[in-house]
Amino acid sequence: MLRGLIATLAAVVMLAASAPIVGTFALSGGTAKARGYLLDAGGPDPLERRLAIWFTPPGGGPPIRHYDVDMAKLLHLIVVSDDFTSFAHVHPVLGGDGRFWITQRFPRPALYHLYADGEPAGLGQQVFRFDLAVGGGTSAAARVLPPPTRSVTVAPYVVRLGTTSVRAGRDTPIAVHVRARGVPARDLHPYLGALAHAVFLSARDLRYVHVHPMPAGGMNEMSFDAMPGMSMEAMEMKPLPDTAVSAPDMVLHVRLPRPGRYALWFQFRGADALRVARFTIVAQ
Repeated sequence: MLRGLIATLAAVVMLAASAPIVGTFALSGGTAKARGYLLDAGGPDPLERRLAIWFTPPGGGPPIRHYDVDMAKLLHLIVVSDDFTSFAHVHPVLGGDGRFWITQRFPRPALYHLYADGEPAGLGQQVFRFDLAVGGGTSAAARVLPPPTRSVTVAPYVVRLGTTSVRAGRDTPIAVHVRARGVPARDLHPYLGALAHAVFLSARDLRYVHVHPMPAGGMNEMSFDAMPGMSMEAMEMKPLPDTAVSAPDMVLHVRLPRPGRYALWFQFRGADALRVARFTIVAQ
């Protein structure tokens, strides 16, 4: 306990002494209604960093203290290495002063892009990107995405997309089918209130899109035995329970803002484990 108190006090001292990184507004199609800040409070290991993240009103001032819950969490933090080979989706904890804190372990020295995705009360969704050099790492020479392929294996699952090509600037449905051991998967469950999470990042300019699939056949394809008596219409308005069983066929509705190649990380829960299938999507 004493060690934890010392670490917290050290982080507070660092917070007061260091200049924070000012975030770049990164919500595609959205409007900035706040400002975002990140502070690296350091740590004894160069690859393990104590981070503070906070939003303020657009005109500045103290950190915003109240946030709406979005997909079971107050803040989603997407962490991606500059070469797009490392991906993490984590959740900092909100402190009483309006700052979110997390101790994040990075896999290797590199430049990382951190997307803080949250909903300050009354302001709607706000996303800010922070570029953080860890362990002396620098930007990658190039972001070379693998050739598009419609099937990716994340043992024991195979995730297949209906297409890897979309029209930029247009709403496009992408069918998703998940198989396990040669047959449609029957042990899929929601994660953080959604069937799955799909994060798209542009290899050209790091534009960010985060969407959630819907059942291909509508909500009647879901099993809600854990919540008897609730109508399908009500279920569509609420986060899905972790105990629900989802069908292996889903649809992503996505609008990618500009032409180019995008990395897609499709994060889903198979049985009791979280899985990530990575794809390359081409926006024409």
